Amino acid sequence: MTNASTLFGAYIEVNVLLVFTCLVWAVFSRLLNIAGLGHAVTARLRLLRTVFLAVIVSPIFVAAVSMAMQAGYVVPENTVNLTDFVLSQYLQGRFEMNPADLERLIGFRSEVALVLSGPLGQGIAAFLGAGFLIFALRLFVSFLQLRRIIVESYVWRRIGRVELRLSDAVNVPFSTRGIRSRIVVLPSTMLAREADLKIALGHELQHLRQGDVEWEIALGLIQPFLFWNPAFHLWKRQVEELRELSCDRQILMRRGYSVAEYCDCLLRVCHDGLRPRRLIAVELPAVALLRTEGGLFGGRAAALLKRRMIRVIEGRAERNPTLVFAFLAAPFVAITLTAAIAIQKPGDWSQDRIMLSTIVNLERLQAVNGPVPSFGSPGY
Repeated sequence: MTNASTLFGAYIEVNVLLVFTCLVWAVFSRLLNIAGLGHAVTARLRLLRTVFLAVIVSPIFVAAVSMAMQAGYVVPENTVNLTDFVLSQYLQGRFEMNPADLERLIGFRSEVALVLSGPLGQGIAAFLGAGFLIFALRLFVSFLQLRRIIVESYVWRRIGRVELRLSDAVNVPFSTRGIRSRIVVLPSTMLAREADLKIALGHELQHLRQGDVEWEIALGLIQPFLFWNPAFHLWKRQVEELRELSCDRQILMRRGYSVAEYCDCLLRVCHDGLRPRRLIAVELPAVALLRTEGGLFGGRAAALLKRRMIRVIEGRAERNPTLVFAFLAAPFVAITLTAAIAIQKPGDWSQDRIMLSTIVNLERLQAVNGPVPSFGSPGY
């Protein structure tokens, strides 16, 4: 039972940390725009992925720090705890608050844990379990759908371990991978448009070079665990947009396509993607040239295409993305891991906690019996 509680606590902390990093990223991104780094899409993409990895592995980092503290390699006073910091600031008179309210606020985590051990916790566990099964089933169906598309396609060319396939069942080019090989699937109708074929092929090969397919599959596997957290979906959407902007930039720089030619290709592929397909459309574990969605989510796909074309037309070169990434990653990852330590449950019997408990008890005695005389008063 203790192990289950520990795992659930780590799961909640990862979700809280993801929300925190999303808020930090919103501020960080605005600062980058002000600093003139709004066009640094490749550096931003690497930064988002690195921070996401830091969030996912944060429970391991916290466990390592805890073991180091127990072994005496890390002094507890050198670590940061949010609860202890707030309590210390209160006892130093930095802000005013009712002591009883502060004690309840500090003990909120324990109260929540107590509530979750009852029927409410069972209901939440059932909700999370049902959501996990639904999204896992959806992912399984998407893998089957992807396999069906690949099996029904035929190999056009092979470039090393990369297979170029043609399919009559898709309207938008996409890239994916198997256990050993990487695969680019192109619509058969695109063979009649040589210019579009070259651009689409170059775009998908760039996705393979950037490792975008592996990241897309990894996020798909993680999604059933974090399906309920809006921060995960916002993070994933931001990664998808930066991924496409980065790929557009790299292709235009490497291949030297004209801006008009590239934008025309995107518009034609978007038009093709809106046509009905023979196979049921699902969200495949793959990276497509662009998203083509109708109905409720059509506006989002159209907005992304518009932003991509604006970036392509602007044509601002990104210099030294690796150096920019290295400069930005260190503080952001440090903030993330520090926050992972800071949100841990504090010790129950620290001096500050005992002092706060004493103040609360004295106020309760005063409320029941009247003012409590000091031991230096006359008569004592």
